[in-house]
Amino acid sequence: SVLQQSTVSIGMMIVQAVVNPFGTQALAGYSATMRVENVFSLIFVSIGNAVSPYVSQNFGAKKMERIKKGYHAALVLDLCFAVLAFIVIETLHTQISSLFLGKDGTALAYQVSGDYMRWLGYFFIFMGIKMATDGVLRGLGVMRPFLVANMVNLAIRLTVALIFAPRFGIEFVWLAVPAGWFANFVISYVALRKSWPTDKAASVC
Repeated sequence: SVLQQSTVSIGMMIVQAVVNPFGTQALAGYSATMRVENVFSLIFVSIGNAVSPYVSQNFGAKKMERIKKGYHAALVLDLCFAVLAFIVIETLHTQISSLFLGKDGTALAYQVSGDYMRWLGYFFIFMGIKMATDGVLRGLGVMRPFLVANMVNLAIRLTVALIFAPRFGIEFVWLAVPAGWFANFVISYVALRKSWPTDKAASVC
């Protein structure tokens, strides 16, 4: 969990450095949406953190079916919150931006904030299922794929932002975010499929 949060924080700091050359107003708009992203991220992080002890307890008790049910329940919760986040952002993105930009925010700041926020709204589901899947891996003690997935997530975000944003525009900064989430999920899910516990495995343990 500490490594996961560290990669997220490091990525945010470096990506913000990429945004700086686009000007103070672009940075203001980006920073406003970052705060919104952090709020919604807490929901998915909390679900993922709740999954870990649930999985480990049921794995120790050799209740494999409950692990599957818990994982599916976490995915349903993630889907519900992702849909809620999408609706809130689509309908209130200007008002949300104004909470952080206020009257001093320029048209550019509001445009950057709105475009970034609405883009993220489409992809929060990837973050949710990534967090739930990572939570299961942690609960099972399968840490190497979990660490690799999060490092790949960070590498994709930084690579896309650092290479493409300065050349093709600030839009590539937020294009990098769901790309990293999706890659993280794919790696974690493949690892989970390979490591998924069975009743026979539990009895051996």
